[in-house]
Amino acid sequence: MGELQGYIIRFGQSASDLSQTITINDASVMDYTVTNLGTGEWFFAVQVVDLDGLTSAPSEVVSKTI
Repeated sequence: MGELQGYIIRFGQSASDLSQTITINDASVMDYTVTNLGTGEWFFAVQVVDLDGLTSAPSEVVSKTI
């Protein structure tokens, strides 16, 4: 991978179905708050996107209960 362009946050209510995404097209962003989540357990992973559009493998999945 080359220089970073941004990130993709993948999330959902199952660790095996992270079908919802948020794309951040600014590599300098170091935190982001996902809003409008319903109650329950949510699972998240992050991928890096470089300037050529190449996407990394997803990070380890983490969870948060709302």
